[in-house]
Parts: sequence; structure tokens; C-alpha cells
Amino acid sequence: MLYDLHLHTALSPCAEDDMTPASVIGLARLAGAGFAAVTDHNSALNLPAAEIAAREYGIRLLPGIEVNSAEEIHLLCYFPSVENALKMGETIYEKLPAVHYDPKIWGAQLVMDENDAVIGRVDKLLTAACSLDIYEVKRLCESLGGLCVPAHAEKDSYSLLSVLGFCPDDLDFPILELADPDKYPALVSRGFLPPGREIISSSDAHNLAAVGSRLRELPETSALLTLP
Repeated sequence: MLYDLHLHTALSPCAEDDMTPASVIGLARLAGAGFAAVTDHNSALNLPAAEIAAREYGIRLLPGIEVNSAEEIHLLCYFPSVENALKMGETIYEKLPAVHYDPKIWGAQLVMDENDAVIGRVDKLLTAACSLDIYEVKRLCESLGGLCVPAHAEKDSYSLLSVLGFCPDDLDFPILELADPDKYPALVSRGFLPPGREIISSSDAHNLAAVGSRLRELPETSALLTLP
């Protein structure tokens, strides 16, 4: 099964406004994906629309959120249901700073329905760091039946390695996302990442052209397939 498990919609302020849930899911399916995850920054509010679109387009949806921890490490939190993702999103939203948010500067944060209609806007800046550290985010995700995956773990910013420099032994992540999965053996040999982990790599799409641009095949043994 081909997948793209890191997709943003117009709810993420850094994504284009035409990234509607239906368009994102539809384009992922058109690209050949059979499994897709909508993972907006610190919120799950566009997942209900994405779930309806996934049903219509015949693609399997993995509900997700890309959480920005207190250390500013991005973590992909995947859940067995949209309801569980929404619960996570409510908690994360409470933990976001109440800073002034100007959509003219940061971009719109649009909540949309399955027909691409805007049904709401979010007041807090969703790309901000929440007050939960990486351990707390992982525990909260797992308490809701989810899997926590470090996003683009080897990138130069907002990543596990850019912030901590390595993966601590007491952070047992069975799955890691890498922007370039071919780097995994070298990162293991140098002691930056633990061996024997499942590696995923997705588009991290913030515009329509990027959706489904980096499809990969998910192993039948993947723990992600046990969620939705």
C-alpha cells in the first residue's frame, strides 16, 4: 500500500488556503496513495471533513496531529479514530500560549467542512510550541491509543536531532519519520538514532503540488496499520 502520512490542510497557518481537506485527500488518492494522514499543526479540527472525503474517495485515513512540543520538536501523533485525535487536539490547544495571532502575518487557520466551506477559524497560533515536553506529548498520545513518531527526525530544525542531538534511551519510538530515509544507516552507525526502527517518509505537503509527491510503500507489518 502506498502512503503519504504527513499532510497539512488550510488549518495549518503555513499551508496554502486551497489545501482543503477534500482536495488534499482527493489528490493523495489520485497520486496513488491508499493510506493517507492529515497532520495539521497542534490541531485535529479538519479531520472530520478529511474522514468524510476519505470515505468518498476510497482511501484509508490515518487521523493525526503534528504536535510542537515545549522543546520545539515536531511529533507526528497518529490515532485509531478521529474522536481520539480531537481529544488530543483539545488538550494541546489548552497548552498553547495565548499570544496575539495575526493571520496577515502568519497565515489563515481555516476549519473547513467536506464541501470546502470555511466553518471556523482558530484564534491561537497553531505553529507555536505547546507547554508539554516530548515525554508528556508521547504519554498523552499513547494514553489515547495512539502512536507517537518524531517528524523529519534528521532535519535542521524542529526535529529530534536538531534539538536533542540524539534519541534518548528512555524515549522508545518504534517508528521514526525521516525526510531522507537513506540516511538512517549512517545515523544509526554514528549513534544518533537507535537501530531496528520502522522508517517512514512522507511529503509534509503544505501546497497542493506536493501532495503525494513522495509516495512510498508501507510494509504489511507496519504498526500504523493496526490503528485505524
